[in-house]
Amino acid sequence: MLDAFAAIYVRTCRSRLGRGYAPLAVHLQRPAPDNPQPWEDLFRSPVMFSAQENLLEFGGDDFDSHLDDGPVQVNEQKANGDPLPSLIWEQRVRSAIETLLPDGEPTAESIAAALHLSTRSLHRHLADEGCCYDLLLNQCRQNLALLHMNDPQSSLSEIAYLLGFTDTESLSRAFKRWTGLTPGQYRSALGR
Repeated sequence: MLDAFAAIYVRTCRSRLGRGYAPLAVHLQRPAPDNPQPWEDLFRSPVMFSAQENLLEFGGDDFDSHLDDGPVQVNEQKANGDPLPSLIWEQRVRSAIETLLPDGEPTAESIAAALHLSTRSLHRHLADEGCCYDLLLNQCRQNLALLHMNDPQSSLSEIAYLLGFTDTESLSRAFKRWTGLTPGQYRSALGR
């Protein structure tokens, strides 16, 4: 599961810093597989297995990158000093969903347990913020699918795994529902 989280994090960095972005090194506590090449291909950097701790090693310049690409309305509110709306529970649930997706489609119950809440409290907190669990799960999957589909090195089976789908056919059906295109048509439209 930590492999998948690290992969998602690195891919998110690539979507914001450029497709060629790679960490300096990746350290994973898991034992070395028989063939480490898929991990090195995925991260595009040296991968150290059986490490003391799981970590991604970044260069100092990476922290100087300016990523102020938030919604215009939020940027205007920050500039005017207006208070920003607080969507704390929505953000927490999105984060938990993204973390648990590689283990299969997370249920509201499993997300509530991960956040140390009852399922009822989870639904109440989300309703207070104007959203619901099923919508967040669908949005997370859709956003991550589009992110990964833009990376030509991501295979459909890898994307299906990262998004908690049981197989590529399930991913393809969901992707067509979201975009009106099959994954192959979408990538062809991107010129890949």
